[in-house]
Amino acid sequence: MTLPDPRAMDDATAAEERPIRPAAVEVVAALFVFGGLFGLTQLAFGDFVITGQLPAKGPILGVAAILYAASIALGISIRTGRAWLAALNLAVVFAVVYVAAFGKPVALALGLAHGVAAILLVRVRPWFAAMARWRDPGAAAGSAPGVPTQSSRRSEPRPARRGGRRRSSGRR
Repeated sequence: MTLPDPRAMDDATAAEERPIRPAAVEVVAALFVFGGLFGLTQLAFGDFVITGQLPAKGPILGVAAILYAASIALGISIRTGRAWLAALNLAVVFAVVYVAAFGKPVALALGLAHGVAAILLVRVRPWFAAMARWRDPGAAAGSAPGVPTQSSRRSEPRPARRGGRRRSSGRR
C-alpha cells in the first residue's frame, strides 16, 4: 500500500485535512487532566494544597472541586480544538491560586506549570482557529457558525434612523 504524495493533492483535499495538533496542546491537556485528578484526590484524602491554613475551608472546597472538574473537562476538550479561552482563563486562575499557596513545593510547581500552560495556549492560538475553520469550513475565522462577519456587515446598507429616541420596552 502506498500513501498519496502530499504535493499532488488539490486545494479541496488539503482544505479537508485536519490540522496537526501541536505538542504544546498535548502538554497543556495532560497538565489540566493531571492537575484536576491530583486536586480531586487531595479533596478526597484531606491533604489540601490550595486551601492550606485558610479558616473558611468549606466554601473554598466546593469551588476547588468545581475548578478541578473543569480542569479535567477542559483538558479533554482542548485536544479537540475547542474551549481555548476557557482553558486560558483556567490556567491563569490556577497559576494565581497555586502561587498564593507558595508554602508547599508542589503548589509552587503546579502554579509555575499552569503559568507556562497559559503562555503555551496563547502561542498555539492559530491551531485553535484552524480547527474551528476545519470543523466549519463555511464560517470565517474567529466567528461562530451563522454569525455574520465584519465584511458581510459592511455590504449591507444601514437602515435609516428616524428622529426621536428608541423605546426600550419595544412598544410604539
